[in-house]
Amino acid sequence: MIRATAAGIGFSLIGFIAVLIRAPNSRELVPDALFYGVLILHTFFSVRFFSRVIAQDSWQIATDLALVAVYLALALSLGDGLRFLVLALCLFALAISKYMPSLRDSHLKFLMRRKIKYEIGGIVLSGCSITIALLMDQTIAVWFFTIVYAAVTFDMLFNRGVYSLKYLPKIQLANTRER
Repeated sequence: MIRATAAGIGFSLIGFIAVLIRAPNSRELVPDALFYGVLILHTFFSVRFFSRVIAQDSWQIATDLALVAVYLALALSLGDGLRFLVLALCLFALAISKYMPSLRDSHLKFLMRRKIKYEIGGIVLSGCSITIALLMDQTIAVWFFTIVYAAVTFDMLFNRGVYSLKYLPKIQLANTRER
């Protein structure tokens, strides 16, 4: 819970500062900022859930640091639609590399497959949005990306309970100190 709260607050502050200081006043700023806010909400629940399930080893620490770097780059690209979409694609791809090693644990296979499936969906959504930005209009692409991502995220979090703690008693906890 501490890690999830720190990630949520830290990424929120970085995004807020980026909007105030660095972000260009563009037509893509509002949808980028909305996506970033939904992403932080999603990240909070994801970190809260998976920090109890996945053991922290050197691979997890390295991918977490890389993810933090992409989150920072994403915050710094708020308002720059195409660059923002490319970085979002990188974020989803990197997230897959974080969860792939856990597929070897038989008790985590179901959870990891489901999580990786959602990350692949993020890559597909990013790719479609980049295509729309390049072929049609960058602003339409960013709004499309944000609306679809928000709809899927809210469905995952509040309708499907993807990160529900009810799954934890059924699997071995990796970090019992955070229970």
